[in-house]
Amino acid sequence: MNQSSFTLRARLLRRLWWPLLAVLLLSAVYDYTSALKRASSNQDRTLGRIAIALTSRMDVDADDANDDDVGGHLARTVMAMQRADRRDRLSFMVKSQGGELIGGDPGLEAIATRTPDKQTTYADRELGGEAVRVVTLEHPSSLGPVTVVVAETTHRRQAQSRRLFIDTLVPNLLLIALTLLLVRSGVKRAMAPLDTLSAGVANRGPADLSPLPLTGLPGELFPVVQAINRLMTRLRAAAQGQQAFLSNAAHQLRTPLAGVQTQLELAMRTSDGPQRERLALVQAALQRMGHTTHQMLALARSDPQAAAVEDFEPIDLQPLLEDAASAWLDPALAAQVDLGFDAQPAPITGSAWMLHEMLSNLIDNAIRHSPPGGRVTVRCGRDDSGGWLTVEDEGPGIPAEERQRVLGRFYQVPGPQRGGTGLGLAIVSEVAQRHGAELTLGSGDDGSGLKVSVRFAASG
Repeated sequence: MNQSSFTLRARLLRRLWWPLLAVLLLSAVYDYTSALKRASSNQDRTLGRIAIALTSRMDVDADDANDDDVGGHLARTVMAMQRADRRDRLSFMVKSQGGELIGGDPGLEAIATRTPDKQTTYADRELGGEAVRVVTLEHPSSLGPVTVVVAETTHRRQAQSRRLFIDTLVPNLLLIALTLLLVRSGVKRAMAPLDTLSAGVANRGPADLSPLPLTGLPGELFPVVQAINRLMTRLRAAAQGQQAFLSNAAHQLRTPLAGVQTQLELAMRTSDGPQRERLALVQAALQRMGHTTHQMLALARSDPQAAAVEDFEPIDLQPLLEDAASAWLDPALAAQVDLGFDAQPAPITGSAWMLHEMLSNLIDNAIRHSPPGGRVTVRCGRDDSGGWLTVEDEGPGIPAEERQRVLGRFYQVPGPQRGGTGLGLAIVSEVAQRHGAELTLGSGDDGSGLKVSVRFAASG
């Protein structure tokens, strides 16, 4: 499945956003309709008061004037009321109970509304091609019961409707946006433990089989993390078994090889001529086999999966370098190579046997590729960046384009071979990676030979 099409965060957001959005939109619609209803009710009451005002005016006019003047007085009253708001046009009609027109527009008879209980009624109608709001009421007067009909165009109502729509839409849109942002922020905060766990797993090295922390995790993640930790425990046990097997294999192979080597040396002392030469060839082959076996076992033991159970501890490179260099003095003398070392205190954190194996392979490699009379120099020390060590020889060096490839297993630079196996620098690379160190292959200080530098991170 495509990762972008299925994420827990996206599913949570979709499950929360759409219902919330629907609820907020319904709330916005409700706010608008409620506000519109209140505004319409207020305008209806105003229209009703106009109708009642006409009946009151009609009573006054009936006391002060002739009946023929009442309609004119009512028309002037409506015109005076209309001057307050010229956006809408008012029309009226007043009729007696007998159907006689007292004043106003007789055309309103067609749009008047009546109810059996003679209550004041409101209705939406159309007059002269325009939408109007009509109020109809029956009212007693000095002339007897009359029916009053007042119609008003809806321009002001429509403008108020649009204004109410905007007034309710803007805050509701802001509320929707704020709610969605809060939901997104809440989901992000809720998913933070999962992100932390994911980052912790992603940043682990292949050799780190320690249990994942359970602190700060939600209950839903506990079973998952506990299952992973049980898997880590099984992997660590398997790595311990592999490490124990490799250590035992190294010991079991080293003992018979040493015994055969001793027997060959004794046989060579009692032999002469062609037989001695053949035994020398056997001895050389046995030494190569022992060297290769030792390197393969060392490479297997330094592999990240096998070395996952290796506990690092504070250690100083100085005594390690001195011990490793001293062990190679005789082979260097036999190869007519001047082996020198300059060891300064260099405290780091690491595995003693791995670092010793790294130094042995670097020194062995340097001696093998140095010409007779050449010089090999081994140094270690510490600066502000951390501990470091270098091994420099006066051999043919390694071309720049081959330096990355020689770190692979069983790879050797094309050209005359010096009896190597192609595993020495591979072991060095594995140990450097296991220690988080920076490994650099370059030319010697004078531009010739090979200089191998290993820089370790500063330890607390």
